[in-house]
Parts: sequence; C-alpha cells; structure tokens
Amino acid sequence: MGQEVKDHLRSALSLMFKPLIRLLIAQGVTHAEFTETAKDVYVEIALKHFESEGRVNRSRVAILTGLTRKEVKNVIDRTIESGYKEKTFSRPERVLTGWYSDPQFQGPYGIPLELSYESNDAGERSFVELVKRYSGDMAPRQMLNQLLEAGSVVEADGKYKAIRRIFKHSTLSPSLIKRLGEVGYRVFSTAAKNIDKQTEGSGYFDRMVFADDGCTDEQIEAFNKYIKRRGQEFLEEIDVWFSSKKESNDPTAKRKDTGIYMVHYVEDADDAGTLRDLLLERGVE
Repeated sequence: MGQEVKDHLRSALSLMFKPLIRLLIAQGVTHAEFTETAKDVYVEIALKHFESEGRVNRSRVAILTGLTRKEVKNVIDRTIESGYKEKTFSRPERVLTGWYSDPQFQGPYGIPLELSYESNDAGERSFVELVKRYSGDMAPRQMLNQLLEAGSVVEADGKYKAIRRIFKHSTLSPSLIKRLGEVGYRVFSTAAKNIDKQTEGSGYFDRMVFADDGCTDEQIEAFNKYIKRRGQEFLEEIDVWFSSKKESNDPTAKRKDTGIYMVHYVEDADDAGTLRDLLLERGVE
C-alpha cells in the first residue's frame, strides 16, 4: 500500500473516530483501554482474513499488524484466560483511590480528609497536592470540576470532601451500547467493501443525499419530522419485501444477516476540523 493511500486512510479514520472518541471520553473509557481493544481487533482480523495457516503464527501476526511479538502474545494470553479482565483506571478514579487509600490523605478511621484546594502550610494536605501525586500533569481545577460534576466530591465550608469512591460517568444501557457496535460495524463494513471492491457493480447499495448549502436549525427540525415519516414508510415496505421472500430461501443454504440502515445526520463544520486547525485557532504554532 502506497504512503499516499495510508495518509488518506488515516485522515478518514480520524474523521470516523471523532464522534466515537467523544462518547468514549464522556463514558470514562481511557486511551489505554481503547488501545488494548484496538490491539485485540488487529490480531483477530489478521488471523481471520490474512493468515490462513491452521495454527497461530505469532511472528506472522506481528508482521501483519505492526505489533511486537510480545504484544501479540499478551493479546492471545488475555483472550484465552477465562474471566481475565484488565482494569485501567481513569485519572479521576486514580485521584479518588489515592484519596481513600493513601494514609497521608486520610483522617481517623481511614476517612478521607477534607481538603483545601491549595495550601501554603507545609503540614496541610491539599487537593492540588493530591492531584499532582495521583494524576501527573492533569490541571487540578479541571479535575475538581469533573469530580464535583460527577457527585464524587462536594464543597463544604470552603473545603472539598470525597463522598463517593467511585467516579461515575453518565450510564448507557447495555442494549444501546450493543446497538452502537452493530450500527458502526454494518456501516463501515459496507463502506470498506465498496472501496475495496474488485469489479464494477460488485459492492452494496451506498448512496447519500444532502442539502447543497446546509440548513438552519428550523429547517433541520422540519426535515427530521419529514424523514421520520417517509423513512418509516420505506422501511415498512422493505420489511414486507423480506416477509414475501421467506419461502424462497433455500433451507439447506448458509444464511447471512442483511438489511438496510437509514440515519439522519447533522454535521457541524467545526466538528469535522482537524487537530492542526484547532491548535492554530488556539494560538499554538
């Protein structure tokens, strides 16, 4: 694969990741957890689609994926070990763990101390010191705001008190999370197949219509109501088509799941900008 193609793929990947990474950060999924998941998928796909031998050749998988042999081994080992689940704590969780477990930040009976934001007294512990010890270069004020917003910390008489050891992000139901994965998999599967198709016309249906000059919020709301009605009618028509074809399926043939997914998207141009654009906008050169 040429470098130019790789560069274009990385740009496309960056764009696809934007809404996903925003969701992951909001739900407390760290970069380390994301990275480990990516390694798992790289190894899986390399074995499934690019390595046809009957055994697992770790060196071959390492070459295909760019991972080290040790990383490939770690992925395989943690996959086959029953019940194994690595826990990577987010920064807010590390701060709370330190607050509850470090004797220097505990009072009688192991109760977390109430901390001033910062202190000039060498003998008095502060929240700034706690963050520096357990979260490295994370800005203390931003950390405090996150903990206050999550309800893990409260302010009382000018000091801050830890009331909950767990840092809880807004929760999503398992069914919604499962649907996110299924939708992403189906959309990306079709897009990737159509890009990589061998012959003209061998891909799947993949079409788009959009407003040439964009729409105001008022018109977007009107379109939302319109597409919900017309889109539902179209999907019901397709459902009837599937029902009419049930009897024509060969009962002995292998079956695959298929269908059509419709989505109304609204894109803010600022959200699609690059990291470089953002840094230049904020004066970083």
